Amino acid sequence: MAKKRPSHPQVVPDLAADLCIIRGGFTAHMRRSGYLAFTTRLYQNSLERVAVWLSAHRRSISAITGRDVPLILRDFFLRRWRCHTMTRHRGALHAWLRFRGLPRLSSEATCCAVWLPWVQEYDRFLASDSGLSIQTRIYRRRYAKLFLTSCFGDGPAHWKRVTPQDIWRFAERFAGRVRPSSANIMLGSLRSLFRYAHLRGDCCPDLAKAVPQVANYGQSVRPTVLSEQQRRRLERAFQKNLPGPLRDRAMTLCMLDLGLRASDVAHLRMQDFDRAQSTLHVFSPKTGDRRRLPLTKALADAIADYIQHARPGGVSDQLFLRIHPPADCPTGAGVVRGAVRQAYARCGFPKSWTGTHRLRHSFATRLYARGADLAQIGSLLGHRCIESSNRYAQPDLKSLRALAQPWPR
Repeated sequence: MAKKRPSHPQVVPDLAADLCIIRGGFTAHMRRSGYLAFTTRLYQNSLERVAVWLSAHRRSISAITGRDVPLILRDFFLRRWRCHTMTRHRGALHAWLRFRGLPRLSSEATCCAVWLPWVQEYDRFLASDSGLSIQTRIYRRRYAKLFLTSCFGDGPAHWKRVTPQDIWRFAERFAGRVRPSSANIMLGSLRSLFRYAHLRGDCCPDLAKAVPQVANYGQSVRPTVLSEQQRRRLERAFQKNLPGPLRDRAMTLCMLDLGLRASDVAHLRMQDFDRAQSTLHVFSPKTGDRRRLPLTKALADAIADYIQHARPGGVSDQLFLRIHPPADCPTGAGVVRGAVRQAYARCGFPKSWTGTHRLRHSFATRLYARGADLAQIGSLLGHRCIESSNRYAQPDLKSLRALAQPWPR
């Protein structure tokens, strides 16, 4: 009778040790980072569930990386618990990675689609041959992945199978959810994708012609600019001597007094602010250009007050940092837009006012009303073409009515 082969002992993760780390070191890390006790308990509860589930599959939560986060959210929370609060559980796992000193991976790093290298080559083409900025390439790459996922899933991209009906179904499904102007941006990105595919010889040129265009007749192309009374009300919408309002007021004045974009404000560094010369060196991620702008006294004082009384100390050299947990981290354009959106609500402005580009239009219109020409406005806004500045500077219709001659009888 043949003897049985000795089985190798399976390594069973120490669940008690993982739970001890979650309840001890991780909880202390959350408190040091400034999280509320309620959020800390929620994150701790989520991680304990993950640790128990991974232990049942002979894995340890201490061994997970950024690539495991989408799989855990899909296989554990979504299927097992039927949970609809993915944002909280995703935040708990990302906080665990920060506690372990591990980086978060982007969506492309965790994507397993066969057509992903094709999108990466498309992005390199947009950067090297088309010369597009990183901001434009981000949403063109996003819409390309959205279309490829809707047509091919995670499998290879068979361009010969794409028909105009597929394009129209995609436009009806996704472009119908947004405003016509945003839908045209999405469809324009899709048209660029088909032109690149035709350049590679993957599809026929008729696919780019089959992409529709949404009519937006009757819509206001230019947003309503702030009047002087609304501008003063917006400046007073921030409380003084508090860290959050001091930062938000300085960020808002950067857009209101200098006409900066939200992405420009988010990319400002400490060395860009020169209080002695009262200037600000601005790098625009959209165009890749740098320009030196003079500061108004109100803006210079607002930035100085924020640095002295509200900016948390840290290793980051970015000018505007997060106030809420995780603190001491650089802000993004979304934080800048959120601060302005909340200020709009406090001022009682219309609910349709949600973006920050309205402040950029208001800056150009105010300069134009005070006698500045389009070339001067374009140099301050960072425009390369004077036609771009012409879309920002809106004439004062009340002043123009004085020039109207009476109709001859």
